[in-house]
Amino acid sequence: MARMRSLLYHFLVLVCLGGVWGCHSNLKAPPDMVLVQGGTFIMGSPSLEIDSLTAKYKFPKGYLQTEAPLHEVTVSTFWADKYEVRNKDFKKFILANPEWQKERMQDLLPKGQYLKHWQGNNYPEGADNVPVYNISWHAAVAYCQWQQKRLPTEAEWEYMASAGGKNQIFPWGNALPDSTRANYYAHIGKAVKAGSYPPNPLGIHDLAGNLWEFVADEWATDFYRKSPKDNPVNGTKTFDKKTLQKINSRRVVRGGSWGGSVVNLRVSFRDSHRPRHIVDHMGCRCVKDIAQKP
Repeated sequence: MARMRSLLYHFLVLVCLGGVWGCHSNLKAPPDMVLVQGGTFIMGSPSLEIDSLTAKYKFPKGYLQTEAPLHEVTVSTFWADKYEVRNKDFKKFILANPEWQKERMQDLLPKGQYLKHWQGNNYPEGADNVPVYNISWHAAVAYCQWQQKRLPTEAEWEYMASAGGKNQIFPWGNALPDSTRANYYAHIGKAVKAGSYPPNPLGIHDLAGNLWEFVADEWATDFYRKSPKDNPVNGTKTFDKKTLQKINSRRVVRGGSWGGSVVNLRVSFRDSHRPRHIVDHMGCRCVKDIAQKP
């Protein structure tokens, strides 16, 4: 009997090692989240693409060089929000955590910018499902932690945006964007309801356009040249509540926005943002480690 149990154990281990999906396929997804199967992919952009885009759009030399070099990365399986964090979600957060209400934040953030389009604790009428904006990176971190989630790492973000590390330019594939695929280039001029455009093959919406998305990583132009292979992050994935507000280094943002260009919508495009700089085209989405209970 002991030998039988041992053989069964080793069989199950081999099944799991042979494919993550075999171990996780029966997990129940948390509300409005999808399972992103871990794997290995090539992150970044090839030099030829960088040179071509730089010449075509007359970018300053070096503008896109932070996307290089191409490098192999492995990410673990995780849950990802289908949608960017919406107004209705963020309202629940500030009601449960009064220290994040706009009246309490004026001494920590530029006066009048945080949630400036809200009246007190209320967002504009009819905007329940519009992604929340005019928030800081710190607020995005705190919201995700309150949900027992976290911001994605830059590598996780690019992996899910490329539909699990596929060799494609945009979240939907290689076809150029248009008004049926994404909210970008000021066609509409503001953020629209989450899920207004088709999801990528993983079932995740608005990974291109609508709002830029904060990620966990600290910005570094040369991080790809020194990035570790396994689950890389420049800094840390989680943040201590007591020290969160002391962080003031620039953070990576991904995905482009309603005002962004075609180049910004590429899954490999990376930019940075000051964590306390509040704007109307910056938002977030959360992820959850697979080891955490849904």
